[in-house]
Amino acid sequence: MIKESALKKKEEGQLHPFTLFVLTILVSFQVFFGNQTVYWAVLVLTLLIALNASTGLFFRQIIVFSVSYGMMYLLAFADLGYVTGIFIGLFALIVRFIPIFNIGIVLILTSPSKILACFRKLHMPNTVSVAMIAALRFMDEIGLRLLEIRNGMKIRGFHASLLHPIRTFELYFVPLVYKCLHVSETLVSSIIAKGIEYEGEKTSYYDMRFKFADGISLFAGVALLGVTLWTS
Repeated sequence: MIKESALKKKEEGQLHPFTLFVLTILVSFQVFFGNQTVYWAVLVLTLLIALNASTGLFFRQIIVFSVSYGMMYLLAFADLGYVTGIFIGLFALIVRFIPIFNIGIVLILTSPSKILACFRKLHMPNTVSVAMIAALRFMDEIGLRLLEIRNGMKIRGFHASLLHPIRTFELYFVPLVYKCLHVSETLVSSIIAKGIEYEGEKTSYYDMRFKFADGISLFAGVALLGVTLWTS
C-alpha cells in the first residue's frame, strides 16, 4: 500500500494543483499569440513539468512531438494535392497544442482529493469543485475504457480501420456509451461515500503549501506572458 501511494505521488509530481490550473490558462494564451521563440520556451517549460510528474510521460510527449513535427516537415516536400494541406494542417495543430497537452495530462494524473483540497483552500463552491473534478476524472477514465474496448475487439476478431470509419465508429461508440454510464454510477457512489456533500469543516492529508517549484513555474509562466504581450 505504501509503495502504491509513493508511485501515485511520483506520477502526480510536486506542483500545486493551483499552479497547474494557472499555467494551463497562461500556456493556452501563449501558444496562440506568442511568437516562435515564446512557443519553444513554453514547450520546454511544459516538458519539464511533465518530467517532474513522470519520466515515462516526458518521453511519450517527446515522441509525440517529434513524430508530429517530423511528419509536418516531411509532408511539406510531398505533392498530394489538397490532401497534403489537410495533413500538414492536422499535424501543425497537434504540434501547436502539445504544450497544453503536457500540462493537461499532469493535471488529469493529479489525485482528485488533492485537487478538491486545493479548491477548498480557494473557497470555491462545492458544486463547481465536484463538477470540475468529475470532468477531469472522467477524461482519464475515457482513455482506459477505450483501451478495454480495443482489447475486447482483438479477442473477438474485430479490427478498426480508417477505410471503414462508420463501422469503426459503431465498434467503439456502443460499448463506450455503456461503459460511460457505468463510470458515472461509480463516480456518484464514490462522491456519496466520501461525504463530499457534508458542509462541515474538512481536512486533507495532502501538503497544500506552495513550494519552490511552484514559484519558479509561475514566475516562468508570467515572464513568458509578459514577453508574449510585449512582442504581439
